[in-house]
Amino acid sequence: MTLGLFPLDIVLFPQVRYPLHIFEPRYKALINECIERGSEFGINLIDNGQLHSVGCSALVVDIAEKYPDGRMDIVVEGVARYKVLDLVPTDHPYTVANVEEYLDSSLDYDAALCASVLETYNRIVSLVYGLAAPTLTEDVLSAAPSFDMAPKSGLSKMQRQMLLELRDENTRLTLLKTHYDDVMPSVDKADMIQRVVKNDGYLRLDEG
Repeated sequence: MTLGLFPLDIVLFPQVRYPLHIFEPRYKALINECIERGSEFGINLIDNGQLHSVGCSALVVDIAEKYPDGRMDIVVEGVARYKVLDLVPTDHPYTVANVEEYLDSSLDYDAALCASVLETYNRIVSLVYGLAAPTLTEDVLSAAPSFDMAPKSGLSKMQRQMLLELRDENTRLTLLKTHYDDVMPSVDKADMIQRVVKNDGYLRLDEG
């Protein structure tokens, strides 16, 4: 399979939506072709000039704004992971690559581990984002829950890429659990500070 590539300083996950502002001529050409054909393009992380081989295909699901000069604001949704095999010489202004599917070695995962990670995730989201970001319930999770939770987890760029490249859901969930265990004390402290501010400098005893 061949894909037109859109290298970016982000990591896109399957089933996750992300807003993009398209302004470079080569990527305006790529996105316009994909919109016209209803086809996918590929997003790979590029970091310090290095293109990471494992990326996620994307589909344009909304055109929020089109500008007179051809720029546009769009929303894309991650479809599936792939691995770049090699680049293909073409007349296109953007990069085209031969890619292959990048699948998990197993679709099974530990339900108890997932529930534990989800509980901590929802706590962090509630404390950090408040009503600005919804919490998740088990019934809305995809076949790979770690990807559903990754965008609002405070992972670094390279941690996100590592998560994308892992081919076992239990390993991804364990990575998230370790990350949450590391950041939770700081999140709790930040929440306490916010509550002190709201109460004019006093922490009420019934608020812990």
